[in-house]
Amino acid sequence: MYTDEKMQEARVHAAKIERRCAAECFNPDFGFADHVTQEDKQRYREKQLRMAEEIEAGKHDHNFTIWQRMNTYLTGECVPFLSK
Repeated sequence: MYTDEKMQEARVHAAKIERRCAAECFNPDFGFADHVTQEDKQRYREKQLRMAEEIEAGKHDHNFTIWQRMNTYLTGECVPFLSK
């Protein structure tokens, strides 16, 4: 079992990933299709930043992707979505 402090550290780690995606969304190499507008990218960025805040608040611990990031931070192992 992990302490509340360690769990919060894991949430902060997962939130940093969301913020990194938000920061990179205007980078031409990010991978958006050509038809995605600057406004669409701005909405995506705002959504990712909100998501990061919610992750730190513990509102997405049930989300598999977030749990996976947190678990990888805590254990060093990345649990696959599908087993072998």
